[in-house]
Amino acid sequence: MSDGEIAMWVIVALIGAAALLFFLQSLMVGITFSLLYGRVKHTYSRRALFEDLPKIKVRREFVPVGRRRKLAVYHLGEENKKGLVIISHGIRDRAEGYFAEARGFLQEGYRVLLYDATGSGASSGKSQRGLPQSAIDLHRILSWAEKQPCFEGLDFYLYGHSWGGYAVCAVFCKGAHPRVKAVCSLSGFNDPSKMLYESSSTLTVHFGRFMYPSLLFMQVMRFGRAMYDTAEKGIRAAKGVRFLILHAEQDQAVKLNGASVYARRAELESEGSRVKFEVIEGRHHLNAWFSPAACERDAVYDERYQKMVGKYGFQLTKAQEQAFYAPIGREERLALSEPDPAFFSRIDKFFGEGV
Repeated sequence: MSDGEIAMWVIVALIGAAALLFFLQSLMVGITFSLLYGRVKHTYSRRALFEDLPKIKVRREFVPVGRRRKLAVYHLGEENKKGLVIISHGIRDRAEGYFAEARGFLQEGYRVLLYDATGSGASSGKSQRGLPQSAIDLHRILSWAEKQPCFEGLDFYLYGHSWGGYAVCAVFCKGAHPRVKAVCSLSGFNDPSKMLYESSSTLTVHFGRFMYPSLLFMQVMRFGRAMYDTAEKGIRAAKGVRFLILHAEQDQAVKLNGASVYARRAELESEGSRVKFEVIEGRHHLNAWFSPAACERDAVYDERYQKMVGKYGFQLTKAQEQAFYAPIGREERLALSEPDPAFFSRIDKFFGEGV
C-alpha cells in the first residue's frame, strides 16, 4: 500500500470517528434534554393538590405571551392585603406542586400568585426549553402583573425554588421591576452554564465532560445572550431590592458550594446588608419548607419508593407508580405537605424589614 493510500485511509478513519462522536453526542444530548426539560404529565402525587383544600379558593386565568402561547396563573388569598408573593416553581414541576409553599405564605397574610412556566402544567409549550427559560417567564409574569388593577396598592415579593430560585434573582437582568421589594431564593443556581454542567454530569456520571459542549452549544443557540444572565448579575442590577438567599445543607440537586447562588456569597459581600445568606440545616433539595413532622413522614415514603425503584429498575411503570400512590389519601397528602411555620415566619420577617 502506497503512502498516498495510507494517508487516505487515515483521513477516512478520522472522518468516521468524528461522525461517530457527533452521533453519540447528539444521541446523549437528546436523551439528557428529555430528562431535564421534557414536559411532565403529573398523574400521581403524595402532596396536597388544590382540590384537597377547597376552602382555599383558587382562580385560574391565562396570560398571553406570544402568538398562540399562554402562561397559566393561579390567584390565591385574594382577600389578603399584606402584599403579593409571586412563586416561581422548580424544573420538571408546575404551580400546583408548590401549593404547600403557597399555604405557608397565605398563613402569613399574603396574597399569592402561582404560575405554570413554559411547558409546565396548563401553560403552552412542548417542553420547558432550558435553564434560562424560568427567568424569561417570570419577567413576562411580572410585566403583566404590574399592569393589573387587581394588584393595585400591593407591594410585590418574589419566592423561587431551584429553577425558580435562579429566576427570582436573574429576572432583574431583563429590566427593572420597582414594585418588587424583596426576594427569597431557595436552593437556586447562579449560572445556567455551570448548572448545566453540574446537572448533566450528575445524570451521565462519567460522560458529563464528553457531552457538556454539545449541551451548552444547543442552549446558547436557543437562548443567545440570556444564557449568560446569572443570579449574581440580577442581584447587582436590582438596586434597592433585598435578597434572602437560602440553601438546604444536604442539597444534592444544586450543591451548596457548587453551582448555587449561595456559593457566590463572597463575591456579593460588596452589596452589603441587602443580601443575606443562610443555610437550612438538616434539609435537602425537596423538603426545606415542610414541617419536621411532614419531613419524618415523607422520609418513610422515600425509603419505600427507592426500594421499589431498586426492585423494578431505573424507572417505574405507570401501573407501578399507581400502586405506590393509590393508598395515599387526602388526609395523608395534607400531612405530607404541611408547611413549616418557622420557615415562612423567617421569610415574612425578612420581607417586612424594609417596610
